[in-house]
This record gives sequence, C-alpha cells and structure tokens, in this order.
Amino acid sequence: NLLKLETLKFIKHELQNPDDDPRAPFEQPDDRQVLEMLTGEVVGETLREDGSSLVSAVVVRVQPKFAIARLDSGLEGFISVANVTDYRIEAVSDELAPGQSVVAVVKRVDLEKMSLDLSMRQSDVDEALRRSQATVPEASLVDRYFDLDSEAVLRERAKALKLKSSARMRTIPHPLFKPFNSKEAEQYLDGRPRGDCVIRPSSRGLDHIAITWKVAEGLFQHIDVQERDKPSETALGSTFLVGEAAYTDLDELVAFHVDPISRKLEEVKRNPKFYDPETDPLYATQPVALLLGVNDYTEEYRTRRQELWETRTARHLDTLAQSTGRGSYCISLSLVKPGSLVLAFKPTPGYAGIMKWTARVEPNEFKLGERGRYPDINGLINGFKRMQTTQKPAGRSAHEDRREGRSHGRSSYADSGRWERDRSSRSGAWGDSHQSSS
Repeated sequence: NLLKLETLKFIKHELQNPDDDPRAPFEQPDDRQVLEMLTGEVVGETLREDGSSLVSAVVVRVQPKFAIARLDSGLEGFISVANVTDYRIEAVSDELAPGQSVVAVVKRVDLEKMSLDLSMRQSDVDEALRRSQATVPEASLVDRYFDLDSEAVLRERAKALKLKSSARMRTIPHPLFKPFNSKEAEQYLDGRPRGDCVIRPSSRGLDHIAITWKVAEGLFQHIDVQERDKPSETALGSTFLVGEAAYTDLDELVAFHVDPISRKLEEVKRNPKFYDPETDPLYATQPVALLLGVNDYTEEYRTRRQELWETRTARHLDTLAQSTGRGSYCISLSLVKPGSLVLAFKPTPGYAGIMKWTARVEPNEFKLGERGRYPDINGLINGFKRMQTTQKPAGRSAHEDRREGRSHGRSSYADSGRWERDRSSRSGAWGDSHQSSS
C-alpha cells in the first residue's frame, strides 16, 4: 500500500509540474571542493596550514634546489632546499633520493595548483608533534569529583599510542623502507613475488625496526630487528640484531638473513616430501579462495585457513599410509610460525591422528629441537627419521615435548608395549631408506 501511495504522489507531482527535475541546480565547484573530490583530503582537517599537519609522502623527483613528493592521496608537495634540514645544504640530492619515504609538515595549501608546500626540517616536525598533543589541565583546576586514577590510565594508553605513532613517523633512508604497519605491509606484498620484503617502523619503539617478507601466497613473516649504537633517538643505528646475529647495515641484513631463509624454503619446496594443501590436485575444484573467501588479514581468516590445512594434511597422510601399508610423513610450511616448517608423521595406517614437529629455518641451517642442526633439507629429513626410530614417546613429560619443539595432536602411545610393537616395524614405515630422503 505504501508503494502504491508513493506512486500516486509521483503521478500527481508530474501532472502538476510537467518535466520537473527534482535535482538541485548545478553549482560549479570551487578549487577546494575539486581538491577534496579528487584526493579525499579535507582542507582544514587533514591538511592544515597552521604547521600542525604531518603527512607521509614518497619522493618522486629531485632537483638541485627542490624536490617533489607525492602523498598517498596522489597530491604532490614541493620541498625547497631550505626546508629539507635545519642545517644548510648545497643540493637537495645530498639528503633525498627518488623513492625515499619522508615525513613532512604542511606549510601551505595551493588550491589553484592543487599542490602543497612541505617542510622536512626536524624543528618543524617536532613543533607539529608538540602542537598536535592535547593539553592536559593541571590537577588543581580539575573538578574534585573527577576520576584522576582513570585519567592516569588513559594518559598511559595515550603515551603508548604516541610511541607507536612516533615510530610510524620515522623515515629510514633505504629504498625498501615503507611507512607501513604489519597489515599494510602484508597487503602491499600480497601481489609481489615470493621473497620480496619491506623495511618498516616497529611498534616496539624507536630502537626497533621490522622487516616483513613474503614466504608464500598469503603467508608473511615479520622479523623484529633491534637497533644499537644510535647517534640520536630518531636516527638509524649502526648495528642491527636479529636474535643473536648482528649486522652492520640493512643491506647486509637482507642479503645474509632474509634472502638465505627464502632460498632455504625454496629448497624445501622442491623436495618430493613437501606438501602444499592449497595446490594439491585432489582439491583442484575446491580452491581456497572459494572455500574461505577473500583474505581480509584477520585472525578469524587465519584460524579457518589453519583448520583447512590441518584437515587436508591429515587426509593426505592417511591416504599415503593406506596405499602403502606403512607409516607416512610430509613437510609443509607453518601457518602459526611463518618462516618455519611443520613435519607431520603418521606412524602406522591404523594410528589415530598425526604427530607434528616444528623446524626452525635459519640462514645457514635447519633446527629441530635444541640439538638438531642440519645444513640442508636432506639432513633434516634423515635427522627426523633417526629421532623417530630412537626415541620412546610413552611416558614423556610435556616439558620434554616442548623442549624438542614438538606440537602434536596425539604424540604418545597408550602403553609402552604398543610402542615397542610399532617400533619393531619402523624400519619399513617410511617408504624409503633411513639414510636417504626420497
């Protein structure tokens, strides 16, 4: 009935006002409206001329006396040689290079040319950060019923957020640097080849940076790098620590840490025992994108993907064991710990569940547990086999399992007698020689 009533009203209006256009009269947009429509920036909000507006940009052109930087919105900014540093420089190229990410302060918005005047001077950046902070009233001026304890908690939270924000505002002079957080880095690398990486600020503070690199499709590793010997809080350190390994510059870190791990994983993928649940021909008609949808980089998506991998891996090992009448094993990438490997093992065709071990991938070796160190994938497989034929899982403590890097669904037998019976047939449970890794 409501639809009919609206239709009748429309007919009545048309009869009373033939050819009437309900739209508002067209108005020519001014320069500000054009800029906001094309870039999404809002003059007075995201772009302010009072020296309190900080923006991130990428240098696209460098001349002796000026540089041009482009914001994420597509808007370009002009940086004169006088606004690059607080000290005098002869040429802009002494400090800037094309492709470099910078943080600058908006000094002026030129609506006619649709461009900005930017300043990278540290004094201007510090002043913009100071002016953007909310002023806190003195305690004596606050209402006596005001909850000061809750306010103190909120201030600590704001301080932590400020630390993260300061880290995001860092500029590192390196072509791989991007002012991303972890999610933005994953989205950026999603369409790039395996092994590509970005260097980005770390939320752990100004004495840390992070390296995110693409392990496989939809799988990324975030490496925490600690900086040492920093000349100032915002400057780049001269020593970089990843675990116990130390590097003298970022190029050395990428060349001798990230790239070797990437090559190690490519070596694993060429091994016949490597299994990828997402490229298994058995599921050619059930692609992951159809089952899980588009990767939205949330924890819920990762959980569903992990469950899918575990189901397909268990089915793969069960099929192998049933077809050969012996135990079966495979190697796959770890979704829980990107950059590591999972060794899955089904001892006998009748064994319920599978056993799993996590192997860490280092630049020069594979590590399985505390003592297992192997230079190549064949050594890792043989070491894994020796561990299965010599250890006795029955009666082991949970601490011992964790110490050997073991994570499993059902890792021990119900009694030692069953273990001894299965162990007697282990020599033929692998489907290949104990000393080889076919």
